[in-house]
Amino acid sequence: MIGNKYGKVIILALINILAVCFVYNNVATDNSNIVHGQVEEGEVVKDTAEVVKHVDQTNISDGKSDRMAEHRQSSELDNKQEDTRDKFKQASDTKHSDTNSESQVSVSPVQDNFKHDAVMSMKNLLSIQIHALRVNRTTTVSSEPVQDEELDRRLLDSSEIDLSPPNPIIISSPISIGDQDSFHKLMDERSELLHKHCSGRENMAGVTSNWMYALESKSLVWCPVYKAASTNWMHNLLHLAGKKEDEIKKIIADHPGQPNDQGRVVAPITSLSNIHNIASKDDARLLLIVRHPFDRLVSAFRDKLEQCHGPQNCTLSNNWYYKQYGKSIVTQYRTKAVKKFGNQYFSKGNEFGAPLPVNRTWRSDSFPSWWEFVQYIIHTSPSSYDEHWKPASLYCAVCKFPYNHILHFENIQQEEKFFAEEMSSSDLIHPRWENRNDEGLAKEDILGKYFNLLDDQDINALYKIYKDDFLMFGYQFEYKHFRFNVES
Repeated sequence: MIGNKYGKVIILALINILAVCFVYNNVATDNSNIVHGQVEEGEVVKDTAEVVKHVDQTNISDGKSDRMAEHRQSSELDNKQEDTRDKFKQASDTKHSDTNSESQVSVSPVQDNFKHDAVMSMKNLLSIQIHALRVNRTTTVSSEPVQDEELDRRLLDSSEIDLSPPNPIIISSPISIGDQDSFHKLMDERSELLHKHCSGRENMAGVTSNWMYALESKSLVWCPVYKAASTNWMHNLLHLAGKKEDEIKKIIADHPGQPNDQGRVVAPITSLSNIHNIASKDDARLLLIVRHPFDRLVSAFRDKLEQCHGPQNCTLSNNWYYKQYGKSIVTQYRTKAVKKFGNQYFSKGNEFGAPLPVNRTWRSDSFPSWWEFVQYIIHTSPSSYDEHWKPASLYCAVCKFPYNHILHFENIQQEEKFFAEEMSSSDLIHPRWENRNDEGLAKEDILGKYFNLLDDQDINALYKIYKDDFLMFGYQFEYKHFRFNVES
């Protein structure tokens, strides 16, 4: 009887335990479904919105804050899971002791509390996990870059892409001369190029004998292209004429600052017929030294008009170039220049409009700017230009005189060395660079600073004026989208 009685009690207790577990399991499932439903129906959006709002206000790059938040959530989840395991363990221990107790056949209130707490812990844990998942989904940062319509338009606009070098390119490739044969070949090629572009130019003006320098003893006739080693070659004439050093010093002292007059001491003005007689000799050396047209133009402006040019104590009153050209250029174009660049452009702090500092003498706002000088060049007939910026093809009448030695200023040291050897005068001609005004900068750097101030129409207009110099002497110009005399 006793055995059967205890057996029935045990069976009833087990049935009760199973029933309680079944009920609480359904409750937990229902509560979980409710939590899921709340997430799906947006009832937790309020909490999520708060998190998203916080994320939006935080710099996305602040990864440290995100990692700290994730760490706190992870710690909270771990603590919840630990509490739940402890409570289930306690409940399990209680159930185990109840099954072995003869005096207790039903679940005690303590068991109910343990199980209820365990189920609530599971509900809380599930809610936290779902909430964390919702936050992570909401705050995920897209890897796609955000671009507005204006940025997209600019990225697709190929017209704004400029792959050209920042400064002009005026020399496509260096010239190397190894011996007299290669030097003569180069001279022949340049003469042929000149004759090619002179074809059909019979109406061009002829040679002006007053501009030519002739040394009959060397069968030499030279037309000086000013700003292309002209001062140096005025002195070379003195050496080629056989003048001693003390004589040369006296000539220079007698004509201070006047290299043209110094050269005329040994190569006086002669008749045109005499010049042609010299040119007809078999060993005639008809010399022309040319320079890149735009490089020469900038050099002439910087030397003659950008700064005070004259005696050592130069002033506006004794500056011939200012009185002859500079003053009228400023009067004619200053108002337009101020409108284009502003009043501050001609301030002292901006070098009075000079792209580079003036070191040799001085400058003020009385002198013309580069842009003003270019406007003068564009709107003036080339026939009335000063010899320092007149096109060499026009000044030296290159289509009316058979020049057979055309040297390039850019390679002058090497080329004049072989030219001196040809005349058996290597000991008389030495490379010099007088009137240097580049502050040690490359000519391309200087050109870039000046041409950057010009509009496209200004640059195109300048090329039309100096086009013959480009074509006849083989010069090129690459800058921005400009490709003058460059084969495509």
